[in-house]
Amino acid sequence: MKANPKIEKVKQILKDYKKIALAFSAGADSTLLAYLAKESDCDVLAITYDNQIFPEGFLEFAKRRADELGIKHEIIENSFLMIYDVAHNTPQRCLTCRRLMYGSIKQVANERGYDIIIDGNNITDLIHDRPGILMKYANGIESPLIDANLESYEIHDFLEENDIEYSKSTTCLATRVKANETVTEDKVNRIDYCEGFIKSTIGADVVKLREEKNIATIELGNNDSKKILDKEKLEIIFNELKEAQYDKILLNIDFTEDEEELILDSELQKGKENLILRKKLPFDIEISKTGKVINEADNEFISDIQTIEEIGYIKLKIDKKESKIFRDGKISIENNKNKEDAKESLVKILPLIRRAKPF
Repeated sequence: MKANPKIEKVKQILKDYKKIALAFSAGADSTLLAYLAKESDCDVLAITYDNQIFPEGFLEFAKRRADELGIKHEIIENSFLMIYDVAHNTPQRCLTCRRLMYGSIKQVANERGYDIIIDGNNITDLIHDRPGILMKYANGIESPLIDANLESYEIHDFLEENDIEYSKSTTCLATRVKANETVTEDKVNRIDYCEGFIKSTIGADVVKLREEKNIATIELGNNDSKKILDKEKLEIIFNELKEAQYDKILLNIDFTEDEEELILDSELQKGKENLILRKKLPFDIEISKTGKVINEADNEFISDIQTIEEIGYIKLKIDKKESKIFRDGKISIENNKNKEDAKESLVKILPLIRRAKPF
C-alpha cells in the first residue's frame, strides 16, 4: 500500500480509538476511513443513513462496499421529503438534515456499544459553505481526516493509486434544486433519472443537474467535459431532457477545480518582505465561540490570542505570524515564505473556526 505521513496519522488515530462507528456513504472520504480502520484492526461499524434523496444505486453500492471491505454495516432509512426545511429548501435544510442524521447515527452506535463516532469530513470541507458541519461539533463526532490535515485531492489520489473503489455519486439530490424552491419527490426522481441518462450517454463518472425554475443546467467534472461536446450526443441529451419537461437545458462550461484548492494564487499578496494570505470563507464566523475554542485548544503553534468581540475579530499568532480572523469570514496570515508555508499555517486554524448559523 502506498502511504504518506498523513495517512499514517489517520491510522494511528483509528488504532487509538480501537472501536468506532463510522458514518458511511461509500464516498471517497468514508471509504478511505473504512479501509484504514480495517487495516488498523479496528472494530468498526459502518452506519449508512438513507434519507431517500440520494442517487439511484447509492444504498446498494454502500452495502456491497461494506461487505467487500469486511466491516459490519447497518442502515437507517428516513424520508426527508416529509421534513419542512428539506421540502421547502430553506437555508436551514442542510443543518436540519445533519442534525437528524448525526442524531440517529449516534443513537444506533450507542445502542450497539460504540461510543466513538467518526465521519469523513476533511480539511478541504472547512473552506466551503457546509453548515451541516455545525452538527458534527454539536454531536461530538470525530473527524480523523481533519485531524490529519488531509485535503480532498490527497484522499482521491490515495484511493486511485491504491485501486480502492468508492462511489462518486453520494451527494443529496436536494442540493440540485435552487434554494427556496420546493423539493418534491417528482423533482428528485426527474433529476436522478436525467443525471443517470447523461452518465450512460457520454460515459461520465460524475454528472450534476442543477434545477432552477424548470431550467436544467448540466455540470461535469474536468475529465468528462469533453465527452459531451459532440453534436449527436448533445442532441440525444437535449431531446431526453425536453421529454422530461424541462423548459430549457443549459451546459455549465466552467471547468475549474478551484474548490479542491485550500489556497488560490489570487489569495496571496506581496507584503513588504513576504507573502500575506488573505482568504475569505463563504460564511460568517461566530467570533466568541471561535475565540473560546482557540483558547481551549492544545495547540503549540498558536499564541497571543485576543478576541475583540465588539469589533468582530480575533487577533493571534499562527506559527509566530501575525494573523486575524474576522466575523465576516476573512482570514489574514502575514509573513509567509510561499504558498505551502501559508497552507501549513491555515490548516492549523481552520479546525478551530466555528461558523455562524446560516440564518
